[in-house]
Amino acid sequence: MGKYVVCEGQNLFDVALHVHGSIEGIVDLLVCNPSLSLAGELRSGDELSYTDDFVIDADTVAYYRMYGIQPANGERTVYYKSSEYPQLIEIYLENSQTSACFEVSGHGTLEIDWGDNSKIETLVLGNGLKQVLHTFDNSISGKRKIILYGDVSVTQINFSGLSASAIYLLRPLPVEKFILQRGDMAIDFLSLLQDTYKMDLTRLSTGNLLPLLCNKGLMELDLSEATIRQQTLDEYLINLVRHYYDRRSCHIQLTTLPSGIYREPRRDENLNYILTTGMEAIWVLTHEAAWNEAGYWKFDINDQTYTFESNEQND
Repeated sequence: MGKYVVCEGQNLFDVALHVHGSIEGIVDLLVCNPSLSLAGELRSGDELSYTDDFVIDADTVAYYRMYGIQPANGERTVYYKSSEYPQLIEIYLENSQTSACFEVSGHGTLEIDWGDNSKIETLVLGNGLKQVLHTFDNSISGKRKIILYGDVSVTQINFSGLSASAIYLLRPLPVEKFILQRGDMAIDFLSLLQDTYKMDLTRLSTGNLLPLLCNKGLMELDLSEATIRQQTLDEYLINLVRHYYDRRSCHIQLTTLPSGIYREPRRDENLNYILTTGMEAIWVLTHEAAWNEAGYWKFDINDQTYTFESNEQND
């Protein structure tokens, strides 16, 4: 017989999902705990018994374990919802938020589980940008989780209105233009975006820019007014050179100043660049002729522009 300790905000449906992978596991919980009833309420710290190795949906149980998730929907009226489409994105919001919105255009069908009592919302994407606005119909104790399902190709998506605390992509997603202004989070999920050529991360606050290295097709990247350490920016710029991999030339906008002086870096005995500063990395990107054939690398840093076309005036 297994033992389960209830956490804050959990109901009987949550425990059944966590232990058995399905709300049908409630039957086992009621049998193993005679004092329980569907009308009763659970409290944090309650200990429940359950049948070991009785798993109804192993994938759901494995998913919760893999991501360290404890379902806690708070109200008994919140029910488990599923979609025929694959999960694409998980978005986490603070429980103080009463509404959320985002904008999207593209092709295909998107389904949205808002993490409250409402039914899954279905959205058929088109060429025009659609604004999706939702007001939550319940309150919860933990973070609210929004799940996006679908089979889509996105032309543009703007997550700025979500005020999300975390975003996770669960599979590669084609997105041509991605916008997240005033985001304050880790951006590891951006590495799973595909075919993205424009990214607006204005006023981003994050501690690591290296996930952007996977976006090899980027042609425009806006990091204006971003709250990032100089060391974090330097690390990204230096790795752009070290892991160039025939990526597209890109126009990058910055207000954070990289370290060092805009000049040619020293070379080792094999004539490889020895990069020690962010400005040296920018010099290499704007001076390597082969990297500027199809288009020019361009960096706008405050009121100064560095690009292949203006090497002579910038030297």
